[in-house]
Amino acid sequence: MSVPVASAPAAVLGSGERTRGRSKYFLVVALVLLALVFTGFSRTFFARPFFDVPPIPWYLFVHGFVLSTWFVLLVAQTVLVAAHRTDLHRRLGVLGGIVAVALVGISLVAVRGFPAHVQASVLSIDVEFPIDVMRNIVWTDLASLLIFSTFVGTALSWRRRSDVHKRLMVLASMAILGPAVARIVSLLAPPLALGIVIQTVGLVGLPLTVVLHDLLATRRVHWATAVGVTATFVAIFGAIAIANTGLGAALVAALE
Repeated sequence: MSVPVASAPAAVLGSGERTRGRSKYFLVVALVLLALVFTGFSRTFFARPFFDVPPIPWYLFVHGFVLSTWFVLLVAQTVLVAAHRTDLHRRLGVLGGIVAVALVGISLVAVRGFPAHVQASVLSIDVEFPIDVMRNIVWTDLASLLIFSTFVGTALSWRRRSDVHKRLMVLASMAILGPAVARIVSLLAPPLALGIVIQTVGLVGLPLTVVLHDLLATRRVHWATAVGVTATFVAIFGAIAIANTGLGAALVAALE
């Protein structure tokens, strides 16, 4: 697929593979990811005037706006490709590239401020985080941003191969869903340990849908899917392991 270097969400929207019938998976998954974001941040961002939620700093407003824009563009670009309007999705892709860079930057600011907010008990959700859970959140968020940045950059370098491009882009988008999924789980108000299990299952399950898609569509797992899903799991569970070391604790303590 020939796209300009800056077309980030457009990457997920390749012209599609010639399998038995045109797969609707990438359109459906883009809509699902957008729905998860809007559901997760409904109380604390989109509809916060209607709920009794604590105030949040300016950068979390920016973070919510940029994150939402990424997923809106993801859906818009997928729809454009499905409609064979690749000319428009390439132009819109320039904006997508800018949003991707902004998303990484503002997310780092949000991660930087998270430990201090926990210590001050100023959070957008009414949940008390033990120190070990807070460390895991900080490190997995950093790992997710590393995955996102790496996959987006790699996908752009493979922009002429839509089969590789779109898989890496959808996996990149799944990697940054942690905060949204956490807020959805918090709405269910489970015990903290159960909530962590539910969230982990959800975040692991999402990338596995790409594996399932490959098996149903082509009867084999695409190499980009295999590498992407494996890298995702290694990064996330590796981050959890680091969070429980002296180095992991020292970094989080420094952020406080």
